[in-house]
Amino acid sequence: MGIAMRWAAWTFPLVAGCSAPVSSPPATPAPDLGKRLVARHAVVSAAHPRASEAGEEILRRGGNAVDAAVATAFTVSVGEPQMSGIGGGGGMLIWLQDQQRTEYIDFYPATRPESFRGVAPADSTRRGDLRIVGIPGYVAGLLDAHQRFGKLPRGEVLAPAIRLAEEGFPVNQILAQMIAQDSAKLVRYPESRRVLLPGGRPLRPGDLLRNPELAATLRRVAEQGRDGFYQGEVARAFVRALNQGGHPVTFADLAAYTPQWKRPLCGEYRGWTVLSAPPPQTGMQILQTLNLLEGYDLPALGLPTQSARAFDVLTSALRVGLADSRHIGDPNWTTVPAAGVTSDAFAGQRRRAVGTGQVAEKVEPGDPTAFEQTPLTPACRRYEPYGSTSPIRTAEFTSVAPEFDSPPTGGETTHLSVVDPQGNAVALTQTNSSTFGVGSWVAGFFLNDSGIDVSRPSSAREAQLRGRHPYMIRKSTISPTIVLKNGRVAMVVGAPGGGRIPTEIVQNMVYVLDYGLDPLEALRMPRIFPSAAGRQVQLENGFDAQLLGQVRAMGYEPTSESFGYARLYMIVRRDGRWIGVADPRHNGAVRGY
Repeated sequence: MGIAMRWAAWTFPLVAGCSAPVSSPPATPAPDLGKRLVARHAVVSAAHPRASEAGEEILRRGGNAVDAAVATAFTVSVGEPQMSGIGGGGGMLIWLQDQQRTEYIDFYPATRPESFRGVAPADSTRRGDLRIVGIPGYVAGLLDAHQRFGKLPRGEVLAPAIRLAEEGFPVNQILAQMIAQDSAKLVRYPESRRVLLPGGRPLRPGDLLRNPELAATLRRVAEQGRDGFYQGEVARAFVRALNQGGHPVTFADLAAYTPQWKRPLCGEYRGWTVLSAPPPQTGMQILQTLNLLEGYDLPALGLPTQSARAFDVLTSALRVGLADSRHIGDPNWTTVPAAGVTSDAFAGQRRRAVGTGQVAEKVEPGDPTAFEQTPLTPACRRYEPYGSTSPIRTAEFTSVAPEFDSPPTGGETTHLSVVDPQGNAVALTQTNSSTFGVGSWVAGFFLNDSGIDVSRPSSAREAQLRGRHPYMIRKSTISPTIVLKNGRVAMVVGAPGGGRIPTEIVQNMVYVLDYGLDPLEALRMPRIFPSAAGRQVQLENGFDAQLLGQVRAMGYEPTSESFGYARLYMIVRRDGRWIGVADPRHNGAVRGY
């Protein structure tokens, strides 16, 4: 995404019937109550109104973006127990304005490879198998970030979450629907059944959900720090539950968990600096896809909902990014060619598969290794961005995951975006991995199932590799992202949604940064989710019928599925104000002042 890149000359004629270049967007979008807010000082956008209110409360008390993000995160885990919680993990991208500094903390659940000994790949994805639970990183990660960069006392930051767990809240329609859908998994565990299916009936919309057990656990964390979770009564309950399910976890495993501080990935896109999640998260897929798109004057092509040429360019770039996401893995255990994948030179090579007007049956991964020594752009060099690590070869692994394509389904994750009056920002994505995780409920929270598709080393290499790092973190599609312009935050964005996360983030970045759409109008745009392994492309409702015929003639196989996941929570700086938006596909809200 180098700033010296020029627009690519057109070598493929525009498809007949394409729209004219997109016109200027309306100054004010149609209202969505609680979904859009213009603020002068600070904004919080999250997937539950009470969580956004918690973040705003902390900001008004004098907390900074990290304080507000931690408060929002703990509170949303109370209000959305199906999506994330203290039994899971995630990643937090931080921008510190005064220091011109960026940090990333990876607190994803960690798995010992021996947890899978004797478990066939088909069994390792079985719902409810406690052997695929990872060591939760949530509490360690959030508390570490707060200790390093927060301002307010820990107890004050956790107070809104404790209050919500004690007082309870009305169950919304989405939570009620997910309880009903996952009742077969939840009913296997007495505590899960007691809390969410009282009397054998799933909670219904409007029912009050109180969680005094979680309030007690959070109070221990507020008083004792990480010891309140990784030692004592909570740790004993966790180890006992997993051991009964055949998991070899020990108290020492819990006590040893340490989140990993990393430099974010960094790239440039048309003069913006883009910071995103390092491996094994999928920020490199976002940066590469933007890099591919930088060769095209997208507004001149029209919107992808109306222009077949624009649709082809965007969709084929997304397919290439999906194919090359095959290179993402845990850098403690395998080589990850992050610098090569995100380089301009590799994008120039891979752009041959973009916008051709002829859809290949399958997009094979490219080979970025020759581009690993590409020098960083000047804007990124100042942030010492993440590069490839570890000499271990990917070939030494047996992957449980599919060869191409991240799983398209899933909304079992949540995201929040925060900016404070000083210009600091946080993008934070957290997850249980699957809805309600593995389904087991301990001390007020659900246990993750982060081992569902972890890659495993061959047994001959395992002992040697464990000497380097004893735990594995699986590839995850969470991609918290921050965009800078002239050293100041221009956008904070992220989403839940499984494999759709990076593709939908890219689309909304393009609609805001390239097409100039209002952030809420960008979120309303119907979305595209293609496949690298086939011509199928899932589309939300809203694409022009004539366009659908034109792209089908190119070889795409559009579906009529209205999938609706990858709900974005975004903040954009425009005309000296913050515009915060929450995806209208979900129950989230934006707050600020």
